[in-house]
Amino acid sequence: MKTTTLHPQKSLRFCVEADAALSTLENALAIVRRAGIELGGLRISPGEEGMDVWMRLSAPEEDLLTLCRQRLNNVVGVLAIREFPRPAEAPAPAQSNPPDMRAMAARLATG
Repeated sequence: MKTTTLHPQKSLRFCVEADAALSTLENALAIVRRAGIELGGLRISPGEEGMDVWMRLSAPEEDLLTLCRQRLNNVVGVLAIREFPRPAEAPAPAQSNPPDMRAMAARLATG
């Protein structure tokens, strides 16, 4: 089976205090940019304690993602950060085989 090697990826979820949500989010995005990390996705929604933020990040090295998380922990207004790792390797999509729905359902049920 052919595999494609991807850069290490993580999804971070955290809450930003409502008092200064935009400036805090701007600081968080600046940290990502300065570290040379690719922002693969950003989702913002209202939360109980302020603004919930999801970031999907990718970097050439795992250490950059760890450093980014540590720096985000130091930003005033960013509450507890939860990390969701993503796989580093993914199988290349099959050209002619349809997806096996039972296998997908079993993977989702166990993961």
